[in-house]
Amino acid sequence: MNRWERYSPESLARGEADTYGRLFISPKGQRELDRVRILHAGVDTVRQLYRGTPCLSQFHEIIEAYHEGRGAKIDLFGTTWAVGAGAAGSGFRYRLQNNQLGVIIFFQARHVKVDTLGTHLKIELSPHFIHELDPSECQAFMDNIAKHMLAHLEPAGCAVHLALDVQGWEPPKDFMDRFVTRSKKVMKIDGIDSLTLEQGGIATTYGRAETLMFGTAGALQCAIYNKTREAHHRDKIHFWENIWKDATTDDLAQAYDPDADVWRIEMRFHQSVLAEYARAIPCNVDTGEVLDDTGFARFLDTVPHLTGLWRSAMQSYRLDHSRNLIDPAWQLLQDDARFYCDAPDFMYKRARKAPGLGNEKNICLAFGNLISIYARQGFRTHQAIRYLQRSGMWDDLAEYYRRRGVDAGDFRQLVEQRLLERRLLGKAA
Repeated sequence: MNRWERYSPESLARGEADTYGRLFISPKGQRELDRVRILHAGVDTVRQLYRGTPCLSQFHEIIEAYHEGRGAKIDLFGTTWAVGAGAAGSGFRYRLQNNQLGVIIFFQARHVKVDTLGTHLKIELSPHFIHELDPSECQAFMDNIAKHMLAHLEPAGCAVHLALDVQGWEPPKDFMDRFVTRSKKVMKIDGIDSLTLEQGGIATTYGRAETLMFGTAGALQCAIYNKTREAHHRDKIHFWENIWKDATTDDLAQAYDPDADVWRIEMRFHQSVLAEYARAIPCNVDTGEVLDDTGFARFLDTVPHLTGLWRSAMQSYRLDHSRNLIDPAWQLLQDDARFYCDAPDFMYKRARKAPGLGNEKNICLAFGNLISIYARQGFRTHQAIRYLQRSGMWDDLAEYYRRRGVDAGDFRQLVEQRLLERRLLGKAA
Protein backbone atom coordinates (compact mmCIF):
# COMPACT_ATOMS: atom_id res chain seq x y z
CA MET A 1 0.00 0.00 0.00
CA ASN A 2 1.46 3.34 -1.07
CA ARG A 3 1.60 6.16 1.46
CA TRP A 4 1.66 9.91 1.25
CA GLU A 5 4.86 11.84 1.82
CA ARG A 6 4.58 14.19 4.79
CA TYR A 7 6.07 17.64 5.13
CA SER A 8 5.98 20.67 7.38
CA PRO A 9 6.90 24.27 6.54
CA GLU A 10 10.15 23.78 8.45
CA SER A 11 11.06 20.56 6.67
CA LEU A 12 10.26 22.03 3.27
CA ALA A 13 12.71 24.81 3.99
CA ARG A 14 15.33 22.14 4.57
CA GLY A 15 14.23 20.16 1.53
CA GLU A 16 13.36 17.01 3.45
CA ALA A 17 10.31 15.13 4.67
CA ASP A 18 8.81 15.44 8.12
CA THR A 19 7.47 12.24 9.65
CA TYR A 20 4.80 14.16 11.52
CA GLY A 21 4.18 17.00 9.07
CA ARG A 22 0.60 17.93 8.24
CA LEU A 23 1.19 18.56 4.53
CA PHE A 24 0.53 15.31 2.62
CA ILE A 25 1.72 14.92 -0.95
CA SER A 26 1.34 12.01 -3.37
CA PRO A 27 0.82 11.47 -7.05
CA LYS A 28 -2.88 11.99 -6.34
CA GLY A 29 -2.33 15.55 -5.15
CA GLN A 30 -1.83 17.44 -1.92
CA ARG A 31 -3.79 17.49 1.31
CA GLU A 32 -3.42 19.89 4.23
CA LEU A 33 -4.51 18.30 7.49
CA ASP A 34 -3.79 21.05 10.01
CA ARG A 35 -7.40 20.90 11.19
CA VAL A 36 -7.20 17.25 12.25
CA ARG A 37 -6.58 17.34 16.00
CA ILE A 38 -5.90 14.27 18.13
CA LEU A 39 -7.44 14.96 21.54
CA HIS A 40 -6.78 11.67 23.27
CA ALA A 41 -5.07 8.35 22.66
CA GLY A 42 -5.42 5.83 25.43
CA VAL A 43 -6.65 2.54 26.81
CA ASP A 44 -10.41 2.55 27.15
CA THR A 45 -11.03 -0.89 28.65
CA VAL A 46 -8.94 -3.68 30.18
CA ARG A 47 -10.23 -7.20 30.79
CA GLN A 48 -7.72 -9.32 32.69
CA LEU A 49 -8.20 -13.09 33.00
CA TYR A 50 -6.75 -15.28 35.73
CA ARG A 51 -6.47 -19.05 35.98
CA GLY A 52 -6.43 -20.94 39.27
CA THR A 53 -8.51 -22.86 41.77
CA PRO A 54 -11.13 -20.85 43.68
CA CYS A 55 -10.58 -20.01 47.33
CA LEU A 56 -13.85 -21.60 48.39
CA SER A 57 -14.29 -19.67 51.63
CA GLN A 58 -14.11 -16.39 49.70
CA PHE A 59 -16.44 -17.68 47.00
CA HIS A 60 -18.97 -18.97 49.50
CA GLU A 61 -19.09 -15.57 51.21
CA ILE A 62 -19.84 -13.85 47.91
CA ILE A 63 -22.39 -16.44 46.80
CA GLU A 64 -24.12 -16.23 50.18
CA ALA A 65 -24.48 -12.47 49.63
CA TYR A 66 -25.77 -13.13 46.11
CA HIS A 67 -28.58 -15.31 47.45
CA GLU A 68 -29.86 -12.34 49.48
CA GLY A 69 -31.39 -11.16 46.21
CA ARG A 70 -31.54 -7.85 44.42
CA GLY A 71 -29.64 -5.06 46.16
CA ALA A 72 -27.18 -7.44 47.82
CA LYS A 73 -23.85 -5.88 48.75
CA ILE A 74 -20.56 -7.07 50.20
CA ASP A 75 -17.38 -5.41 51.51
CA LEU A 76 -14.20 -6.89 50.03
CA PHE A 77 -10.70 -5.60 49.31
CA GLY A 78 -11.56 -2.33 51.08
CA THR A 79 -14.48 -1.62 48.72
CA THR A 80 -18.26 -2.09 48.76
CA TRP A 81 -19.54 -4.16 45.82
CA ALA A 82 -22.97 -4.82 44.40
CA VAL A 83 -23.41 -8.57 43.95
CA GLY A 84 -25.24 -9.91 40.93
CA ALA A 85 -25.34 -12.61 38.27
CA GLY A 86 -22.88 -12.61 35.41
CA ALA A 87 -24.43 -12.01 32.00
CA ALA A 88 -25.04 -15.13 29.94
CA GLY A 89 -22.42 -14.08 27.41
CA SER A 90 -19.75 -13.34 30.00
CA GLY A 91 -18.95 -17.01 30.68
CA PHE A 92 -19.12 -16.44 34.46
CA ARG A 93 -21.82 -17.10 37.02
CA TYR A 94 -21.39 -14.16 39.38
CA ARG A 95 -20.46 -10.49 39.27
CA LEU A 96 -19.12 -7.91 41.73
CA GLN A 97 -19.60 -4.35 40.50
CA ASN A 98 -18.75 -0.86 41.68
CA ASN A 99 -19.38 1.79 39.02
CA GLN A 100 -18.13 4.58 41.25
CA LEU A 101 -14.74 2.86 41.34
CA GLY A 102 -15.05 1.70 37.73
CA VAL A 103 -14.38 -2.02 38.24
CA ILE A 104 -16.35 -5.21 37.57
CA ILE A 105 -15.23 -8.65 38.80
CA PHE A 106 -16.60 -11.79 37.15
CA PHE A 107 -15.95 -15.11 38.87
CA GLN A 108 -16.68 -18.85 38.68
CA ALA A 109 -16.47 -20.02 35.09
CA ARG A 110 -19.74 -21.56 33.90
CA HIS A 111 -18.14 -24.49 32.11
CA VAL A 112 -15.54 -25.51 34.72
CA LYS A 113 -16.27 -27.18 38.06
CA VAL A 114 -15.86 -24.78 40.94
CA ASP A 115 -13.15 -26.91 42.62
CA THR A 116 -11.19 -27.46 39.41
CA LEU A 117 -8.30 -25.46 37.99
CA GLY A 118 -9.62 -23.10 35.34
CA THR A 119 -10.09 -19.51 34.23
CA HIS A 120 -12.38 -18.59 37.10
CA LEU A 121 -11.75 -14.86 37.31
CA LYS A 122 -12.02 -11.86 34.99
CA ILE A 123 -11.50 -8.27 36.12
CA GLU A 124 -12.71 -5.41 33.94
CA LEU A 125 -11.41 -1.85 34.35
CA SER A 126 -13.35 1.13 33.02
CA PRO A 127 -11.87 4.28 31.46
CA HIS A 128 -12.11 6.47 34.55
CA PHE A 129 -10.29 3.86 36.67
CA ILE A 130 -7.54 3.46 34.07
CA HIS A 131 -7.07 7.22 33.71
CA GLU A 132 -6.41 7.75 37.41
CA LEU A 133 -3.65 5.14 37.74
CA ASP A 134 -0.57 4.18 35.79
CA PRO A 135 -0.44 0.70 34.19
CA SER A 136 1.64 -0.85 36.97
CA GLU A 137 -0.87 0.35 39.59
CA CYS A 138 -3.76 -1.02 37.52
CA GLN A 139 -2.01 -4.38 37.30
CA ALA A 140 -1.18 -4.43 41.02
CA PHE A 141 -4.82 -3.68 41.87
CA MET A 142 -6.08 -6.58 39.74
CA ASP A 143 -3.36 -8.96 40.98
CA ASN A 144 -4.26 -8.20 44.60
CA ILE A 145 -7.90 -9.14 44.00
CA ALA A 146 -6.85 -12.31 42.19
CA LYS A 147 -4.59 -13.37 45.09
CA HIS A 148 -7.54 -13.20 47.45
CA MET A 149 -9.84 -15.22 45.20
CA LEU A 150 -7.67 -17.90 43.57
CA ALA A 151 -4.99 -20.37 44.58
CA HIS A 152 -2.34 -21.64 42.14
CA LEU A 153 -2.77 -18.27 40.47
CA GLU A 154 -1.47 -17.33 37.03
CA PRO A 155 -2.46 -14.61 34.53
CA ALA A 156 -4.36 -16.13 31.60
CA GLY A 157 -4.39 -13.30 29.07
CA CYS A 158 -6.06 -9.95 28.70
CA ALA A 159 -8.23 -7.97 26.29
CA VAL A 160 -7.49 -4.31 25.59
CA HIS A 161 -9.51 -1.58 23.87
CA LEU A 162 -7.47 1.27 22.37
CA ALA A 163 -9.28 4.54 21.70
CA LEU A 164 -8.36 7.59 19.64
CA ASP A 165 -10.50 10.74 19.93
CA VAL A 166 -10.24 13.28 17.14
CA GLN A 167 -11.75 16.53 15.91
CA GLY A 168 -11.48 17.87 12.40
CA TRP A 169 -12.17 14.44 10.91
CA GLU A 170 -15.29 12.33 10.57
CA PRO A 171 -16.20 9.42 8.31
CA PRO A 172 -16.74 10.81 4.80
CA LYS A 173 -19.96 10.10 2.94
CA ASP A 174 -18.23 7.50 0.75
CA PHE A 175 -16.55 5.84 3.73
CA MET A 176 -18.10 2.41 3.13
CA ASP A 177 -16.98 2.46 -0.50
CA ARG A 178 -13.35 3.13 0.41
CA PHE A 179 -12.97 1.19 3.64
CA VAL A 180 -10.96 -2.04 3.38
CA THR A 181 -11.54 -4.94 5.77
CA ARG A 182 -11.57 -8.72 5.69
CA SER A 183 -14.33 -8.84 8.27
CA LYS A 184 -17.59 -10.35 7.09
CA LYS A 185 -19.62 -8.63 9.80
CA VAL A 186 -20.30 -4.94 9.27
CA MET A 187 -22.80 -2.82 11.17
CA LYS A 188 -23.77 0.74 10.32
CA ILE A 189 -26.06 2.90 12.43
CA ASP A 190 -27.17 6.39 11.47
CA GLY A 191 -29.89 8.77 12.52
CA ILE A 192 -32.71 6.76 10.94
CA ASP A 193 -31.41 3.28 10.16
CA SER A 194 -29.72 0.34 11.83
CA LEU A 195 -28.68 -2.63 9.76
CA THR A 196 -26.24 -5.49 9.53
CA LEU A 197 -24.56 -6.41 6.27
CA GLU A 198 -22.86 -9.62 5.29
CA GLN A 199 -20.03 -9.69 2.80
CA GLY A 200 -21.31 -9.30 -0.73
CA GLY A 201 -24.57 -7.74 0.40
CA ILE A 202 -25.83 -4.38 -0.79
CA ALA A 203 -27.66 -1.82 1.33
CA THR A 204 -28.75 1.77 0.96
CA THR A 205 -28.80 4.10 3.97
CA TYR A 206 -29.75 7.73 4.30
CA GLY A 207 -28.12 10.44 6.39
CA ARG A 208 -24.64 10.47 7.92
CA ALA A 209 -23.55 7.44 9.94
CA GLU A 210 -23.16 7.88 13.69
CA THR A 211 -21.68 4.45 14.39
CA LEU A 212 -19.71 2.02 12.23
CA MET A 213 -18.72 -1.39 13.57
CA PHE A 214 -16.53 -4.00 11.90
CA GLY A 215 -15.68 -7.47 13.15
CA THR A 216 -16.84 -9.38 16.21
CA ALA A 217 -16.13 -9.03 19.93
CA GLY A 218 -14.27 -12.35 19.90
CA ALA A 219 -11.64 -11.10 17.45
CA LEU A 220 -10.17 -7.73 16.46
CA GLN A 221 -13.09 -5.32 16.34
CA CYS A 222 -13.10 -1.78 14.96
CA ALA A 223 -15.67 0.78 16.10
CA ILE A 224 -15.98 4.31 14.73
CA TYR A 225 -18.59 6.52 16.33
CA ASN A 226 -19.59 10.01 17.40
CA LYS A 227 -18.08 10.14 20.88
CA THR A 228 -19.71 13.44 21.81
CA ARG A 229 -23.21 12.01 21.33
CA GLU A 230 -22.29 8.74 23.00
CA ALA A 231 -20.83 10.56 26.03
CA HIS A 232 -23.96 12.69 26.37
CA HIS A 233 -26.13 9.57 26.13
CA ARG A 234 -24.15 7.81 28.87
CA ASP A 235 -23.89 10.95 31.01
CA LYS A 236 -20.07 10.90 30.77
CA ILE A 237 -19.50 14.12 28.82
CA HIS A 238 -17.99 15.99 31.76
CA PHE A 239 -15.42 13.25 32.32
CA TRP A 240 -14.33 13.21 28.68
CA GLU A 241 -14.36 16.97 28.23
CA ASN A 242 -11.88 17.32 31.08
CA ILE A 243 -9.55 14.96 29.22
CA TRP A 244 -10.01 16.60 25.82
CA LYS A 245 -9.36 20.07 27.26
CA ASP A 246 -5.79 19.03 28.11
CA ALA A 247 -4.95 18.41 24.45
CA THR A 248 -2.90 21.19 22.82
CA THR A 249 -1.77 22.07 19.30
CA ASP A 250 1.83 22.56 18.22
CA ASP A 251 1.70 26.20 19.36
CA LEU A 252 0.32 25.06 22.77
CA ALA A 253 -3.15 26.41 22.09
CA GLN A 254 -6.10 24.33 23.29
CA ALA A 255 -6.98 21.81 20.61
CA TYR A 256 -10.48 20.97 21.83
CA ASP A 257 -13.41 22.88 20.36
CA PRO A 258 -16.45 22.41 22.63
CA ASP A 259 -18.79 23.39 19.81
CA ALA A 260 -17.63 20.61 17.46
CA ASP A 261 -18.26 16.86 17.69
CA VAL A 262 -15.52 14.46 18.72
CA TRP A 263 -15.21 11.23 16.75
CA ARG A 264 -13.66 8.09 18.18
CA ILE A 265 -11.82 5.27 16.46
CA GLU A 266 -11.61 2.27 18.75
CA MET A 267 -9.65 -0.94 18.19
CA ARG A 268 -10.76 -3.75 20.48
CA PHE A 269 -8.27 -6.58 20.90
CA HIS A 270 -9.75 -9.82 22.25
CA GLN A 271 -7.37 -11.87 24.41
CA SER A 272 -7.10 -14.50 21.67
CA VAL A 273 -5.94 -11.82 19.22
CA LEU A 274 -3.27 -10.54 21.60
CA ALA A 275 -2.11 -14.13 22.12
CA GLU A 276 -1.63 -14.41 18.35
CA TYR A 277 0.41 -11.20 18.31
CA ALA A 278 2.51 -12.50 21.20
CA ARG A 279 3.53 -15.57 19.18
CA ALA A 280 5.31 -13.20 16.82
CA ILE A 281 8.25 -11.04 17.92
CA PRO A 282 6.96 -7.58 18.94
CA CYS A 283 9.36 -4.78 18.10
CA ASN A 284 9.73 -1.13 18.98
CA VAL A 285 7.61 0.73 16.43
CA ASP A 286 10.27 3.39 15.90
CA THR A 287 13.60 1.54 16.09
CA GLY A 288 12.70 -2.07 15.23
CA GLU A 289 14.40 -3.24 18.42
CA VAL A 290 12.89 -6.36 20.00
CA LEU A 291 11.42 -5.24 23.29
CA ASP A 292 10.73 -8.53 25.06
CA ASP A 293 9.29 -11.98 24.57
CA THR A 294 7.16 -12.34 27.69
CA GLY A 295 3.87 -12.57 25.83
CA PHE A 296 0.68 -10.72 26.66
CA ALA A 297 -0.57 -12.68 29.66
CA ARG A 298 -0.97 -9.45 31.68
CA PHE A 299 -2.13 -5.97 30.79
CA LEU A 300 1.24 -4.62 31.87
CA ASP A 301 2.96 -6.85 29.27
CA THR A 302 1.05 -5.13 26.47
CA VAL A 303 1.89 -1.53 27.40
CA PRO A 304 5.24 -1.21 25.53
CA HIS A 305 3.53 -2.60 22.41
CA LEU A 306 0.28 -0.64 22.34
CA THR A 307 1.38 1.86 19.70
CA GLY A 308 2.60 -0.94 17.44
CA LEU A 309 -0.63 -2.87 17.97
CA TRP A 310 -2.60 0.25 17.05
CA ARG A 311 -0.70 0.70 13.80
CA SER A 312 -1.18 -2.94 12.91
CA ALA A 313 -4.93 -2.75 13.56
CA MET A 314 -5.21 0.44 11.51
CA GLN A 315 -3.71 -1.48 8.60
CA SER A 316 -6.12 -4.39 9.03
CA TYR A 317 -9.01 -1.91 9.02
CA ARG A 318 -7.96 0.73 6.53
CA LEU A 319 -9.52 3.66 4.72
CA ASP A 320 -8.07 4.03 1.22
CA HIS A 321 -7.94 7.14 -0.91
CA SER A 322 -7.80 5.16 -4.14
CA ARG A 323 -6.40 1.89 -5.38
CA ASN A 324 -3.05 1.19 -3.67
CA LEU A 325 -3.03 4.54 -1.82
CA ILE A 326 -4.07 5.01 1.80
CA ASP A 327 -6.32 7.90 2.78
CA PRO A 328 -4.09 10.72 4.13
CA ALA A 329 -6.17 11.34 7.23
CA TRP A 330 -6.17 7.62 8.03
CA GLN A 331 -2.38 7.61 7.61
CA LEU A 332 -2.10 10.50 10.06
CA LEU A 333 -4.31 8.75 12.64
CA GLN A 334 -2.35 5.54 12.18
CA ASP A 335 1.08 7.13 12.59
CA ASP A 336 0.58 9.96 15.07
CA ALA A 337 -1.31 8.20 17.85
CA ARG A 338 0.94 7.37 20.78
CA PHE A 339 -0.18 5.20 23.70
CA TYR A 340 1.56 5.75 27.02
CA CYS A 341 4.27 7.72 25.22
CA ASP A 342 5.21 11.40 25.58
CA ALA A 343 1.89 12.36 27.20
CA PRO A 344 0.75 9.31 29.23
CA ASP A 345 -2.93 9.07 29.95
CA PHE A 346 -2.42 8.55 33.66
CA MET A 347 -1.50 12.24 33.95
CA TYR A 348 -5.15 13.09 33.33
CA LYS A 349 -7.43 13.21 36.33
CA ARG A 350 -11.15 12.74 36.63
CA ALA A 351 -13.26 15.83 37.39
CA ARG A 352 -16.64 15.75 39.04
CA LYS A 353 -19.61 16.17 36.77
CA ALA A 354 -21.42 19.46 36.84
CA PRO A 355 -24.76 19.06 38.59
CA GLY A 356 -27.98 19.55 36.64
CA LEU A 357 -31.67 19.10 37.28
CA GLY A 358 -34.16 17.53 34.94
CA ASN A 359 -37.44 19.36 34.38
CA GLU A 360 -39.76 16.35 34.37
CA LYS A 361 -43.25 17.11 35.66
CA ASN A 362 -43.86 13.69 37.08
CA ILE A 363 -42.98 13.75 40.76
CA CYS A 364 -41.44 10.27 40.76
CA LEU A 365 -39.11 11.05 37.88
CA ALA A 366 -38.12 14.34 39.51
CA PHE A 367 -37.37 12.54 42.76
CA GLY A 368 -35.27 9.92 40.97
CA ASN A 369 -33.29 12.58 39.11
CA LEU A 370 -32.57 14.47 42.33
CA ILE A 371 -31.35 11.31 44.04
CA SER A 372 -29.01 10.60 41.10
CA ILE A 373 -27.58 14.12 41.36
CA TYR A 374 -27.19 13.84 45.11
CA ALA A 375 -25.38 10.51 44.74
CA ARG A 376 -23.10 12.03 42.11
CA GLN A 377 -22.17 14.83 44.50
CA GLY A 378 -21.48 12.37 47.31
CA PHE A 379 -24.26 13.65 49.62
CA ARG A 380 -25.08 11.60 52.71
CA THR A 381 -28.62 10.54 53.55
CA HIS A 382 -29.35 13.36 55.99
CA GLN A 383 -28.04 15.91 53.49
CA ALA A 384 -30.18 14.46 50.70
CA ILE A 385 -33.33 14.62 52.82
CA ARG A 386 -32.56 18.20 53.87
CA TYR A 387 -32.04 19.24 50.26
CA LEU A 388 -35.24 17.46 49.20
CA GLN A 389 -37.12 19.49 51.79
CA ARG A 390 -35.81 22.66 50.13
CA SER A 391 -36.39 21.48 46.57
CA GLY A 392 -39.88 22.90 46.11
CA MET A 393 -41.36 19.44 45.59
CA TRP A 394 -41.31 18.26 49.20
CA ASP A 395 -45.02 18.69 49.95
CA ASP A 396 -46.05 16.68 46.88
CA LEU A 397 -43.38 14.06 47.56
CA ALA A 398 -44.33 13.68 51.22
CA GLU A 399 -48.00 13.35 50.33
CA TYR A 400 -47.20 10.77 47.64
CA TYR A 401 -45.44 8.47 50.11
CA ARG A 402 -47.81 9.23 52.99
CA ARG A 403 -50.70 7.82 50.94
CA ARG A 404 -48.68 4.64 50.51
CA GLY A 405 -48.10 4.17 54.23
CA VAL A 406 -44.41 5.18 54.19
CA ASP A 407 -43.48 6.92 57.43
CA ALA A 408 -40.44 9.12 58.12
CA GLY A 409 -38.21 6.21 59.14
CA ASP A 410 -39.15 4.16 56.07
CA PHE A 411 -38.56 7.16 53.82
CA ARG A 412 -35.10 7.75 55.26
CA GLN A 413 -34.24 4.10 54.63
CA LEU A 414 -35.57 4.40 51.06
CA VAL A 415 -33.39 7.44 50.35
CA GLU A 416 -30.33 5.72 51.82
CA GLN A 417 -30.90 2.63 49.65
CA ARG A 418 -31.44 4.67 46.46
CA LEU A 419 -28.24 6.68 47.05
CA LEU A 420 -26.21 3.52 47.52
CA GLU A 421 -27.69 1.81 44.45
CA ARG A 422 -26.83 4.76 42.22
CA ARG A 423 -23.27 4.93 43.47
CA LEU A 424 -22.71 1.23 42.81
CA LEU A 425 -24.77 0.59 39.69
CA GLY A 426 -26.20 3.81 38.34
CA LYS A 427 -25.05 6.94 36.51
CA ALA A 428 -23.53 8.56 39.57
CA ALA A 429 -20.22 6.75 38.98
